[in-house]
Amino acid sequence: METHRRSRYWLVPWRLPLWRRVVAWLRRVPATDAIDRRNAPALQVLLLFLGTEIPLNKGYHLLTATRIQMNPTQLAVDIGTDAAMTLAAWLGVWMIRHGRVKTATAAFIGVTLCSGIAANIAFGYQLQAFDPYPMMLLTLAALVIGRWALWSVYAGIPLMFWLGMESPGGQGPGGQGNPFQNLPSLALSYLMITLVLDRTVEALREGLFSARRSAERLRAEIRERERVQERLLHLQKMESVGHLASGVSHDFNNILGAIIGYTAQRHRLHELDFDPVADAHAMGDALEGVELAAQRGVSISRKLLSFSRRELAVPTDFDAGQALFGVEPMLRQLFGPGVQVHITVPEVPCLVHLDPSQFDLVMLNFAANARDAMPDGGTYTLALSVEAGQAVLRLSDTGIGMDAEVMLQVFEPFFTTKPAGQGTGLGLAVAQEMTEQAAGSLWVDSAPGHGTRFTLRLPLVAPALSPAV
Repeated sequence: METHRRSRYWLVPWRLPLWRRVVAWLRRVPATDAIDRRNAPALQVLLLFLGTEIPLNKGYHLLTATRIQMNPTQLAVDIGTDAAMTLAAWLGVWMIRHGRVKTATAAFIGVTLCSGIAANIAFGYQLQAFDPYPMMLLTLAALVIGRWALWSVYAGIPLMFWLGMESPGGQGPGGQGNPFQNLPSLALSYLMITLVLDRTVEALREGLFSARRSAERLRAEIRERERVQERLLHLQKMESVGHLASGVSHDFNNILGAIIGYTAQRHRLHELDFDPVADAHAMGDALEGVELAAQRGVSISRKLLSFSRRELAVPTDFDAGQALFGVEPMLRQLFGPGVQVHITVPEVPCLVHLDPSQFDLVMLNFAANARDAMPDGGTYTLALSVEAGQAVLRLSDTGIGMDAEVMLQVFEPFFTTKPAGQGTGLGLAVAQEMTEQAAGSLWVDSAPGHGTRFTLRLPLVAPALSPAV
């Protein structure tokens, strides 16, 4: 089964369209930081574009230019800076594929900034004035690395412009004019851009941090709620076990009485009319009766121990009809001799997906409420049937019933009509929660003096097909 799942995991992606496979590949980055994983796809696209566009663009200009108006030094700087940026872009992609997103970005920013400084020194500021790379470097530093990288890049940009204005190419045509006249406005303009990026990215990071803290608090609250729910279920079990104590004691007395009665047959061995054949059969029957009585006692004690044990809820597929017969002895002990218990189940299995222990608890909760509603005795019926792909369980009693106001609140936690100290008000709330978790429904129908009927509907689970031999 595990091999089958693993093969499907590897086969399914190749059935997807090409663009979805490319997106999935870009997202498969082994970065530990969640922000780096989100930034990785866009960074890879940018670096792949630059690693391809820069050499193609330079090759196009070199091939189509009729005359290259650059001295050998300028030509070497032009080709060298483009080669360095291309190499940094492809190296950045390789580093991102290995999970080093921030390192790849910092390396590309450093190489590009150094290339810009070299180009400004070689060609002057005039030819680099409309270069979009400074803006791109500021954005990458702010979004991917952080504030320190953003302000470091900003410190390098005025230096780059100053070196370009200082170089011979920074002088205006004919060497006229002040080459530094634009430096203050450029520095202030990039300062405002840096401030906006700094505040915007910081606000985004603070919002993300706040969302993470809220998510962590929510997870902690969910875990605490699960622990509280587990404790409440355990308390409900112990309360039900307490209700069963007197019935268990009575039943065990009956079992012990039967065993004592069967063991009394040994006196026949010493009587004068002892018949070896007939008395041997009688002793065999007596021993068989002792065994059956002992097995019933073991079954009752084992059921109580497993039921009262504190365990996490583990939903599984089981037959609801068999579960009802399994809980029948405890139901009879809970009601006592004054109430007749009738259980009817269909001949076909009714597989449902629940926690069996929780199902037993809910059945005992329903029965405890019915017992309190029938102080003078009566009839309690559990009828299981299969209807429209659902397991339908109807639990009815002939008790005092409920009015409309009580029925509206009957499933609310801690609501009870019993005197103080005689009920927690959680039994039917637990039943309602179990039903909702199983995607079923629970209804109540009652009237004063006409008993109560609960209708529990649960989706059926298709039985697993046996493998061919």
